[in-house]
Parts: sequence; structure tokens; C-alpha cells
Amino acid sequence: MFLNSPLLLTTKHQLTEMKTREELGEFAQIFNALMTLMRRFIFRVLNVGPVPNHISFIMDGNRRFAKKHNLEGRDAGHRAGFVSVTYLLQYCKEIGVPYVTLYAFGADNFRRGPEEVKCLMDLMLEKVELTIDQANSGTLNGVRVIFAGDLNSLNERFRVAAQKLMEITEKNRGLMVVVCVAYSTSQEIVHAVRESCVKKCDDGDGPVFLEVNDIEECMYTSIAVPDPDLVIRTGGIDRLSNFMAWQTSRSLLHTTAALWPELRLWDLVWAILKFQRMQDYFQKKKKFD
Repeated sequence: MFLNSPLLLTTKHQLTEMKTREELGEFAQIFNALMTLMRRFIFRVLNVGPVPNHISFIMDGNRRFAKKHNLEGRDAGHRAGFVSVTYLLQYCKEIGVPYVTLYAFGADNFRRGPEEVKCLMDLMLEKVELTIDQANSGTLNGVRVIFAGDLNSLNERFRVAAQKLMEITEKNRGLMVVVCVAYSTSQEIVHAVRESCVKKCDDGDGPVFLEVNDIEECMYTSIAVPDPDLVIRTGGIDRLSNFMAWQTSRSLLHTTAALWPELRLWDLVWAILKFQRMQDYFQKKKKFD
């Protein structure tokens, strides 16, 4: 009778569950170790060829991902997208890509509904503040973060947080990540022309003659990063969407049907392999430019 007591049966059940969890934990550790080893092997193979110095990501498809998977909440797809950001930045760092640009929020996105815009800005602020905590605790692993775009169009709390994160990570010399917020190429060019004119007027009293170099020096990202070698756009659409059109005139545009939260290691590897296959073509083009 005692052997069949509910207390003993419950204890046996709990012990079985604990053993199962331990076995699953051990399996997960082995699996993660194998995946890490495989990833390092793949990256070592990739490094036999030329690795892009700068990769830009147009992160498209968050809303479609949420709709596809019936996720509730206005920011559900974008939250899933932030998980992909974490993994992709880690992959780029392990491969040896020194510069990454993320098209986080375009100036055209302000045309969306006010509730959605507020939801996106609140989510970005949450992630910026989380990254500040990581930087302060030393878990950011040498990543430097720079924000580019019309930051004056954003609310003060976001601007303060963004400025703080840039200052905290300024001396980091690992991966440099440029986050484009309230950004559009058309606004960037107007901004660059205005800044160039101001500089030229300050330098002398004569007529103002602008050169290409004058404008390029005043672009949002001119000081921070070189022009992208590879642009990866998710969501299956073959266009830049007003993103770094000036800087990407000689870049390879790679599009994938995967939505941004679905982007995986293999998508990045395939894009870099495509970049390596196109090197002969790019070298020939440079000779005639």
C-alpha cells in the first residue's frame, strides 16, 4: 500500500522529469558544441577567399513574418527581428567582417500609422537601453555602435540614449555597427550638400563650387565606415528602398526570399560566397571606373 502512495508516485514522476531534463540539457550542450565547431569550420573556409569589409542589411519582412505566424502585438514581428540581429552580428564578428550597417528605421516609415510608429520607436529605445546595460557590464564584446540619420527628428529620450550608447562604445575596436534610424538617401544627400556649402562658405568669400568629394565627406556615415561591399536585403524585394544609394553604387546587392526574422547562417554564407564569385567582375569594373 505504501508503494502505491500518491507521495511516492509523485516523487518518482519528479525524478523521471529531472532525469529527462538533465539528459536534454546534456544533449543541448553537445548539439551546441557541434554547431559551434561546424560554424568555425565554415567560417575558416570562407576566409580562404575575400571577406566583405562592410555588409549592409536591409531588414525587410518583420510585419509579414508576424502575419505568417499569427503573432499578436504590433511589435511581435519586430521583436523576432531583433533576435536575428543578435545572431547575424555575432556571425559577422566571427567571420571577420569589421563593419555592419543595419537599416533599422527609414524616414519613410514615419508615414505609417502613429500607433505603429510609436510602438517601433519604443521598441528601439528598449533595445538601445538594454545595449547600454550590456556595454556597462562589459558583455558587449568590443562592439562599437553608431547611429546615422536625421536624429533630430526623433524624440529626446531616444536621442539621449543613442548619444550615450555611442559615447560608451566609442573606444571599442571590435565590430563597428552603424544603425540607420530616420534615414533616407534623399535626405542624406540634401544634408551633405548643405553641410558642404556651409564649409565652403566658411573657407572663403568667393563662389561656392562643390566637388563629389565635398559631398561624400559630409554624408552621415562618411567618417564612421567605408562604402558597403555587400548589401543583403531580405523579404524577396530587389530594391534599395532609399537606403545608401550613393554609397552602394559599386556594391553587390543580394536578395533573399527569407523574411528578416527567418534569416539564418546559411543565408549569410551564401551571400558571401556570391560576393566571392563576383570578385573578378568587380575588379574589372574598378579598372574602368
